[in-house]
Amino acid sequence: MKQLRIQLKTNSYNIFIEDDILFHLSFYIKEVYPNKKIYIITDDNVEKLYLETVKKSLKEYEVESVIVPHGEASKSVEVYTKVVKELLDKDIRRNELLLALGGGVIGDLTGFVAATLYRGLPYVSVPTSLLSQMDSSIGGKTGIDFYERKNILGCFKQPKLVLIDPKTLHTLSKKEWNNGMGELIKHAAIGNRKLFEILKHKPEINEEIIYESLSVKQAVVEKDEFDTKERMLLNFGHTFGHAIELKLGLKHGEAVALGMLMVIRFGIDLGLTEESCYTELKEIIKLYDLPCDEPNYKEYLLEIAKDKKNLAGKINMVLLSKIGHAFLYPVEEKRLKELM
Repeated sequence: MKQLRIQLKTNSYNIFIEDDILFHLSFYIKEVYPNKKIYIITDDNVEKLYLETVKKSLKEYEVESVIVPHGEASKSVEVYTKVVKELLDKDIRRNELLLALGGGVIGDLTGFVAATLYRGLPYVSVPTSLLSQMDSSIGGKTGIDFYERKNILGCFKQPKLVLIDPKTLHTLSKKEWNNGMGELIKHAAIGNRKLFEILKHKPEINEEIIYESLSVKQAVVEKDEFDTKERMLLNFGHTFGHAIELKLGLKHGEAVALGMLMVIRFGIDLGLTEESCYTELKEIIKLYDLPCDEPNYKEYLLEIAKDKKNLAGKINMVLLSKIGHAFLYPVEEKRLKELM
């Protein structure tokens, strides 16, 4: 078993990484939640795989569940409204607990419901996909997509607890597995050269690998909870990635993989990134069967000017000087247009 503690001013919490933790969730939850009702939010795929197991694990609680369709389309205003209505119909009260059981979509959606219903409910995250276990289940970013823009409606809401069972990864499809590898490679590229070298050998994804990946995110989240400076390093590959994700119909990790290659090209052209970064990163992206024929970044410069990370006409691009070393590079919107 591995453990991290996220130390924040607003709400510190523990992350436990343990094989078969799904079978004894109550042991951990009772330490952070004194009440008796738990409302599980999950999707129709995860429902079939794990909902009954989780309910048995929570047998000392009164448990209700809300099921949504799987996939990115559930991060919408319509599904958010449906979930809130169903919870109210089930007579949810203030300070009763939500439990996010599923991948990144369920985590983002549940966190947003937890942040907004009754002006805030406690929630626990039980991520079941590689993407959510490596990345999105910690840090407190919640949100839904709107107006063809990803995560454009959202807020920060920290969980009470994160419980990760690596064995749930065994049921992932190849596409979902690859999706998570995009974020794992990103963490290695921006802040963990040791992890980057380990990934070159295609190891089994276990407690140790998940711990190493989350340690990168932990370091920046603790310095910058609300994404105003250091935490922006986690956006490596995302500025271009978000621009192409919905447009090209890609999974998030696939889009991030291409976005990383695009921004490395951008950095090389500016003379700020070692050229070897592109070759090293492309080889490892290809090794994990992620897309590696990236679009020309210049075609998306105008699009990224519309990104939610555009602060008063300036985009903080995340560049690499070399593998394991990321830095912020502010670019004015006017400069982006010149580079086109």
